[in-house]
Amino acid sequence: MSDAVSTFLADKLAEYQVLATPLERAQREIDLSHQMIRAKLEAEISERVPALGVLAEILDFSIIDLLVADDRSQFVNQAMVESGLTSEDVVRELRSLGPPTPHEDLALLGLDT
Repeated sequence: MSDAVSTFLADKLAEYQVLATPLERAQREIDLSHQMIRAKLEAEISERVPALGVLAEILDFSIIDLLVADDRSQFVNQAMVESGLTSEDVVRELRSLGPPTPHEDLALLGLDT
């Protein structure tokens, strides 16, 4: 490769890095802000609807992901399959919450078991 081509390529790489670095930094900040918003909303939802918070914790899923799922029941069923828990295991955990009944909380979401 000629020196002119090498210099041209090095210049273009440097130009790319100068232009891309602020965008990459901004994307990281956006991603962090998105994570913070999700965490805040999920905490608020868990506080208001404890059964949903416990369900998300038991089955290790995001409450937001559940709420935006096209089929919430299928989403929960898939999470149970992935966790290796049965619906009886999940119901037992939810019933340990006490009043208000987790069943009522989940029924409001169309997830009653």
